[in-house]
Amino acid sequence: MASKQPATTAAGLDPATLTRGQLGGWGCALCGTRLVADRLLGTVTVDHGATRTTYPVWACAPACGSDPAEAPAAWRRYLDHAVGCECCHHSRACPTGDFLHAQARTEGWAAADRAAP
Repeated sequence: MASKQPATTAAGLDPATLTRGQLGGWGCALCGTRLVADRLLGTVTVDHGATRTTYPVWACAPACGSDPAEAPAAWRRYLDHAVGCECCHHSRACPTGDFLHAQARTEGWAAADRAAP
């Protein structure tokens, strides 16, 4: 029988303690609050029986407990949808979630381009 213990950790995290929201990217992997502004911590890999799944994990930016700048509107709309959507919570196809996520990514890339020297 395959072990259900975590295979790898990022930033000293125990993947077995992370919630679906933390593994899904809408909850901070360190403090659990809903992410408004985030930073990538790395990845964690979890054994699910015979399957291994690797998840990127995110944390509050600039740090937990800080008051981040207002999140981009597209990202806020995506998170508001994903938090309440059963399809998004269970990693099933969600046309609305996919559309909002694409908008958020496009807005983020545009902001990064404007900020680049």
